[in-house]
Amino acid sequence: MGSERSVLIIRTKMGLKYALKISQYLESKGVHCFISEINNVDAVLAENSLTPSNTIIHSRTAGRITNEKINKFEKAGFKVINSSKTLTLTSNKYLSQEHARTNRICVADTYKVDKKDVDRFLSLLEKYGSLVVKPIFSQGRGIYCQKINKGISKDDLCNILDSVPGKMIQAQQCINYKKLIRVIVIGYKALRDATVYDEPANDSWKCSVCLNPNIKKYTDNRNDLFELAELTARTFGAQINFIDYFEDADGRFVLNEINTACSLFIHERVTGCPIHQYIGDFLLNPE
Repeated sequence: MGSERSVLIIRTKMGLKYALKISQYLESKGVHCFISEINNVDAVLAENSLTPSNTIIHSRTAGRITNEKINKFEKAGFKVINSSKTLTLTSNKYLSQEHARTNRICVADTYKVDKKDVDRFLSLLEKYGSLVVKPIFSQGRGIYCQKINKGISKDDLCNILDSVPGKMIQAQQCINYKKLIRVIVIGYKALRDATVYDEPANDSWKCSVCLNPNIKKYTDNRNDLFELAELTARTFGAQINFIDYFEDADGRFVLNEINTACSLFIHERVTGCPIHQYIGDFLLNPE
């Protein structure tokens, strides 16, 4: 790719700063780079004469409107990273779990349940003892993700279910895990040096590997983890993604979710790995 080529980055509303970091790196390599939110992307394309012959589109966001727009760009001939199929699979967290399960990637038992069907949740609690309930589409940076335990009163259960957005929500087997690990995968290759993790505190079952200043650099040389991440990426057609796994009490890795949008400044600071450069290099030569 030479200076006649361009990259268009589609960002989330809050994702300007990291998109700029990728953009600045691409510009230093002689490639024109443009940044847009999804609602303004058509205007950016038109104003800058960006066409399938001279532009690669990289979407750092997902969702129904974005995925539909990306699909239209693909049909128009644009090369898009990640594809609309991948974005559809990864943005719908229930669909992600089912796709992974179908392809024999280890996941927690997951159900899509009408949140008014309280008896169904009580039945699942009888089976598993504990459940995690959350929206089908990630939102709120985990604030809607709730744990419920067998023995909860119906009133308390209804209050928790009502607080989760959406008519249909996920009910997931609660994994007894010791670490939540994030593997960055670009071009189906794991960036081992960029791997981070978090651990649940003694008084909590939750932790985070996204916008968490307390994440730590993962230094265990577990080839099976990185091979699993690369397999997961290929299974989803995920060319630039951040894949989160639970490491359970037995040392087994269980897929939590695949992400396409997150600021990675903290990851770079903690690990010393210039992730934005790896992303930029792949966009320069994505074949």
